[in-house]
Amino acid sequence: MNNKLYTTLRMLSIVPTMLFSASLLHAQSSQVKGTVVDAKSKAPLVGATIKVLGTSTASSTDSKGAFQINVDDKNRVLNISTIGYENKTVTLGPGETTVTVSLDEQTQQLESVVVTALGISRAQKSLTYSTQQVNGDELNKVKSTNLANNLNGKVAGVNIASSSSGPGGSAKVVLRGNKSASGNNQVLYVVDGVPINNQTLATQPGNIFGGERDGGDPIALINPEDVENISVLKGASAAALYGSQAANGVILITTKSGKQGRTVVNFSSSAQIEQPVSLPKFQNQYGQGTGGKNDNTSVSSWGGKTDGTNYDNTGQFFRTGSNFTNSLTLSGGNEKNQTYFSYANTLAKGIVPENDLMRHNFNLKESAKFFDDKLTVEGSANYITQKLDNAPTSGFYYNPIVGLYLLPRNLDIANYKQFETFNSSRNLYDQNWYTLVDDQTTQQNPWWVVNRNPNSSKRNRLLLNGSAKYQIAPWISVQARGSVDRTSEVWDRKAYAGTQSILARPNGGYNYTNTTITQQYGDLIANMNFHVNDKFQITGLVGTSITDWKTEGVNYTSGTAGLEYPNQFIIQNSKTPTPTGLSNNRRQLQSVFASTNLSYDQWLYLDLTARNDWSSTLAFTDTKSFFYPSVGLGVVLNDKLNMPEFINMAKVRGSYAIVGNDLPPYTTLLTNSLGPYAVLTLNDISFLKSLKPEKTHSLEIGTEWRMWNNRLNVDVTYYKTNTKNQFFKIAANQASLYNQYAINAGDIQNQGVEALVSLDAIKNDNFTWNTSLNFTYNKNKIVKLDDRVSEFALTGDGLFGNYASKFKVGGSFGDIYGLDFVKDDQGRILVDAAGKPQTTSQYVKLGNSNPIWQMGWNNTFSYKNFNLSFLIDGKFDYEVMSVTQALLDGYGVSKATGDARANGHVAINGVTTAGAAVTSVDPQAWYESTGGMSPVSSQYIYDGTVVRLRELTVGYDFNIKDSFFKKLRVNAVGRNLFYITKKAPFDPEVTMSTGNSLSGVDIFMMPATRNYGLTLNATF
Repeated sequence: MNNKLYTTLRMLSIVPTMLFSASLLHAQSSQVKGTVVDAKSKAPLVGATIKVLGTSTASSTDSKGAFQINVDDKNRVLNISTIGYENKTVTLGPGETTVTVSLDEQTQQLESVVVTALGISRAQKSLTYSTQQVNGDELNKVKSTNLANNLNGKVAGVNIASSSSGPGGSAKVVLRGNKSASGNNQVLYVVDGVPINNQTLATQPGNIFGGERDGGDPIALINPEDVENISVLKGASAAALYGSQAANGVILITTKSGKQGRTVVNFSSSAQIEQPVSLPKFQNQYGQGTGGKNDNTSVSSWGGKTDGTNYDNTGQFFRTGSNFTNSLTLSGGNEKNQTYFSYANTLAKGIVPENDLMRHNFNLKESAKFFDDKLTVEGSANYITQKLDNAPTSGFYYNPIVGLYLLPRNLDIANYKQFETFNSSRNLYDQNWYTLVDDQTTQQNPWWVVNRNPNSSKRNRLLLNGSAKYQIAPWISVQARGSVDRTSEVWDRKAYAGTQSILARPNGGYNYTNTTITQQYGDLIANMNFHVNDKFQITGLVGTSITDWKTEGVNYTSGTAGLEYPNQFIIQNSKTPTPTGLSNNRRQLQSVFASTNLSYDQWLYLDLTARNDWSSTLAFTDTKSFFYPSVGLGVVLNDKLNMPEFINMAKVRGSYAIVGNDLPPYTTLLTNSLGPYAVLTLNDISFLKSLKPEKTHSLEIGTEWRMWNNRLNVDVTYYKTNTKNQFFKIAANQASLYNQYAINAGDIQNQGVEALVSLDAIKNDNFTWNTSLNFTYNKNKIVKLDDRVSEFALTGDGLFGNYASKFKVGGSFGDIYGLDFVKDDQGRILVDAAGKPQTTSQYVKLGNSNPIWQMGWNNTFSYKNFNLSFLIDGKFDYEVMSVTQALLDGYGVSKATGDARANGHVAINGVTTAGAAVTSVDPQAWYESTGGMSPVSSQYIYDGTVVRLRELTVGYDFNIKDSFFKKLRVNAVGRNLFYITKKAPFDPEVTMSTGNSLSGVDIFMMPATRNYGLTLNATF
């Protein structure tokens, strides 16, 4: 064979080999490109790991969530994983070279972990006490200017009442009933394991005249968009490690942090309008005058018939309020560092003209790891600035709705919208109103109040947190934390010349307050976690903490003589300036504490805690410190008993705890003081070394069940608390040099039942329905007081209003007392010859202002991209009182008085002292004697039961691919849309005061509001 032929055959033989090798090479080195994103937000996930199953080939995603990896035809299955997400396996189709993978968060794992005291995370099944969690998304469904109000109806055992003071107002949050007669009954708020200050900067209203302002509580300044979740620690056992501050329970707020391996930018916007609801019902048949005769000098509407014109005076004064909230959050990070930043802006307008709020929230949170991840350092800075103008007041003083509601019914309030007229004799503008001689109610032109009695508040808050945690060994770590919470406010009120003479002198008046509250906190904690053997595990901590509070500032008023020159609002213009130095109060609490959780075989858990406090408020007493322990036992039954497979967890638990509560500051050694103009004020309260702290003894028994792959969850708890050593002030005897004694006495008991049932009723690819029902029953009882105290008046005014809240043995916290009719043995009202009814000479119990039981029913539906949620809640079996309605009746402006005149009489079941039956009474004689400033209180007690549609949202999620936006959701939202049932003439949930006083009493409170609007959430 010649060389040329050999060469040709050799080349032909190589071609099939080359083709086979090329095809084989192609099968082994196919490249696949892809992107890994969050299933909900569609945000790219950085640092996710991609592996080819059955091989060692692996890759990871870059800053845009993108990856590329080589696969072959025999191994085309990818496994994608990253921290915090469920692993996912993806099988590539033949020839498929691009893929987008969506990962779901590990929700099931997150649900089984609960944040507890001191910010420590524990497994849900290991807890020996009751807690409830609320996801941050729940708090942002329908925006509110106060975070606390967003919890209403969603947590068993919690009673929330919102202030009537409009945007920026405070909230009264009580867990498992009121416990302290003289102390604070509000919960403790804890952010990221550190207690924050929730002390209000203003005095809550305490009597019928009001005039005090609700300055709002610090929790209202927290941005809900920063909240990851909330844990509610209801019982003393759950809160024992926080000491006396937590005697009334704890709301733990865990804020959002930067996420490892992904960068997320989120923008949310909410636009809502609000309108007044539950307004009084007025008559329009009778006008200004008395005895059926017209009199344009009268302040009442007992005159003759009108021309039939219906003036909507409330509609002409109240405006449509609004709440616009915009928030931007940025989070991201890697294995070593994570960053979270947020900014929120709130612009709200109340339903009262000139009532405006502007708030800015800035938040920066950083975390980092050092020394092979043994040291974790975290820090955050939260700055809030807020300006609030014309926050409404309740009561008679400086309240625009007093004149609005009492205006004679034949007068058109539009004629007084020009609220001032020029007074040529004084060369200034004077108030334009039909009367300024109503000294009882001090009513004024509503537009004059908001424009010429303005109040303004400028508030700044700085909250700094820092912590460092070092992992000494796998079983022990040491953590140090510190925080500074500083809130300062400048507030003033101007009363122009022409203001009602009871409120201001002829040239006007001026009030100015500058207050700063600073709370400093620090703790040092060692955490331990080790296994004694295969079945026995011990976790625990030992630590110490210190909390220091300081209040300082100054208050000026223009004094009894008012201003020197009209309408010049500076302190130097006061004729008799009255500076009142706000006491530079300082209070400190030092503590040591320890806790251990003993676990046997992951089914038997024993909790033990102990804490000892040294409080500065106990100085000069025999009690230098106080100790309190707790013990709890939990048994997971399904781990050891042969239960059906559908039961995922069955647990019973019980706990007993004692929590101390120190005394109010500066009560153990009171001295004489030097006031303005060197006036000596003598102390009139005795000093008793025997004063002791309050102590709450708490017993709790409960059970938890999870069934059908955790789709049905049931949690039921019985509790009983007794708060002893109540702090009282009682009258001293005549021989004493003092007017009052300070004593410890009393025992206030709360016992009740809480239940929470949640169900994933429907769960498939296209449609889901989640529903939950919470129920609360709480019965409060005053078990005993003291041999020296037959009763104790918490609040009340014996001059006007005929109302008091009293403590008596056998009664309850919040009992309402007042006057009632005197009746004969047949139940007939005793009346005199003029038809005026006789009333009791002493106050009698008429009801109680605290709901006996509550419920909330929360539902969430989703169908493909549509979502719907609603919350219905109710409060039942309690009473409220309306002094407002009494005044409306007494002045003849209410619908009831108009109907009575149309009927010609008021029908009663009465009898004269001579024994003659009385079946009808003249309407004016009846309502002026039973209503007005000194009413027959029993006539104005109402059933407080109310059921409402609390929240409603309807939304749509837009599928946006290959866009700047990764997720876009739009919702229509509403709050307090309608009452399913309501029996009182006002909303019983709204309160004049978020303190202990005036609970359940309406004295010209601002009406409740209905809110509805749109929200937008975008992730990119």
